[in-house]
Order: sequence, then structure tokens, then C-alpha cells
Amino acid sequence: MYMYVYVSMQDFNNTVQLLSQKPEYLKTLQLAVQKEEENLSNKQYMGWQWFDVETHPAKLVRLVTSSIVKVNFKSSSSTCYLLKNRESVKRAIKRS
Repeated sequence: MYMYVYVSMQDFNNTVQLLSQKPEYLKTLQLAVQKEEENLSNKQYMGWQWFDVETHPAKLVRLVTSSIVKVNFKSSSSTCYLLKNRESVKRAIKRS
């Protein structure tokens, strides 16, 4: 069985550019990929939080404004994030 995987060149390029300018985001993105893949079968998974990726919430704003991450859920007590395109991020991580 083959599964089609969509890799957006724009998402890939955004991630490569960010990692070349700010290599400290590599660990954050690796942990985000890991957390999302651990929860692929969990239908109620709303996303990872800042402590899951060991990154201060203020630094996650850069990932959102770079169109690498999206806010999937927000309440008064938590914010849950998801990668916009996990496969593009994985390829960019391999390249760095």
C-alpha cells in the first residue's frame, strides 16, 4: 500500500530558511514532529504545548509567523499547536 504524502515547497522553504537563520529551533521542531507522530491514532489530540517542545511560548510566535506552525486550540489556560505540514518539516530537518 502506498500513501501519498504532500510536501509543500513553500512550507519546506520556510522551515529551511528558519533553521538556517535560527538553528536553535531544530530541537523544537524535532520534538514537535515526535509528539505529533506519537499521537497520530489519537482522534482527540489537539496538539502540543510549549512544554512538550521545551520552548518558551514567546519563541513559538516565530514559528507561527513563519507559517510553520498553527494554533489549533486556544483557551484561557492553554494553547495547542500543530505543524502546518509535518512532512515538509521532517524533510527540512533531515536537510539541516
